[in-house]
Amino acid sequence: MKPKHLFLFILCTFFLNGCEDAARWAYDNGLSMEKSRAGLEDQTLTTADGIEWHLLASEQNSNDTTDKEAVLLIHGFSADSSNWIRFANELEGDFFFVIPDLPGHGETTRTLNLDYTMGAQATRLLTLMGALDIQQFHVAGNSMGGAISLAIAQQAPERVLSMGLVDSAGLTRQTEEFKNVLAKSESNPLIPHKAEQFQTTLKWAMEEPPYMPGFFIDIMGQKKAENADVAEKVWGDLMDDPGMGLEDKNVLPTIQTPTLVLWGREDRLLGVDNVAAFLEELPQSRAVILDGIGHVPMAEAPGKSADAFRAFWREARP
Repeated sequence: MKPKHLFLFILCTFFLNGCEDAARWAYDNGLSMEKSRAGLEDQTLTTADGIEWHLLASEQNSNDTTDKEAVLLIHGFSADSSNWIRFANELEGDFFFVIPDLPGHGETTRTLNLDYTMGAQATRLLTLMGALDIQQFHVAGNSMGGAISLAIAQQAPERVLSMGLVDSAGLTRQTEEFKNVLAKSESNPLIPHKAEQFQTTLKWAMEEPPYMPGFFIDIMGQKKAENADVAEKVWGDLMDDPGMGLEDKNVLPTIQTPTLVLWGREDRLLGVDNVAAFLEELPQSRAVILDGIGHVPMAEAPGKSADAFRAFWREARP
C-alpha cells in the first residue's frame, strides 16, 4: 500500500472506530508532514531572560558546508510559527529559517505578567538569535510581526541585513471596516473565546484561506480560545504601545535597512494605503502588492510571496 493511501486508511480507521483522539492525531501528523516538506524541525530552548521558546528551524545537514543566510520570520497577533510553513517550503534549501512562536503565542511562554510591547518582543528575539549564535540575519514580519521587525531594526541595525514588512503594523492604519467593528462590538473578532468563533477570525484575516479540513479549523479554534485571556493582554499592550503608531514621528526615516513592503490588496484589517505611507517614510524601501490576497499573504499566496522575497534577499546580500 502506498504511504499516502496507508495514511488515509489509518485515518479512516480511527474515525470509524470512534476514537476521540483521531482529529488531534490527524492534525498533529498533518502539521508534522507540512514541516518536514518545508525542511523544518521543532526546537525548544530557554534563553537567559527566562523565556521558554518553541520554534521551527531549518534542518541542518552535517554534510552541507554551505553557509546559508539566516532569516528570522515573525508571525502576527494571535498567530504562531505555522503561518510561515508553506512560505518556507517554497524556499527550502536556500536559506536558514528561524520561525519562533512569540511569547504569548503558540507553545512559547504565555503568561499575563509579561510585557508584550514591540520593543520588549524585539529585545527577546535578539536574545533568541544570540542564543542560536546568529549575529546577522534578514527579518520579515507579518502584521504585529512587522512592527516588531521595525523595533529590531531600531535596536540592532548592525545585525539586520534586510527587513520585510508583510501587511505590517507600525503605521497601523486600520481599515474603516475594522475600526467600526472594534468600536461597535464587545468582542474583538481576532480573539476567539470559543472554538467556533475562529471561523470569523479567518474571514477577517484571509481573502482566500488555503484549504484545511474542517476538523483542522476546529482544533485551531480550540487552541486560540484556550489562549484568549493572554491574547486579550497582548492586544491591550499593543493598543497602548507607541511602536504601533510610528507615522510622522521621525522614527522610520532613520531606518536605513533595505526593506520590502509586501501587501495583500484585499486586506480587511490594515488597508493597502499603508504601503504608500511606508514607502514615503522608509528611505530604502520598495513594494509588491498582491491582487486578490488578504492580510496574510505568506499563507494565502506562499509561492508569489516567496518569489518576491527571493529576489529581494538576493539583492540585499552583503
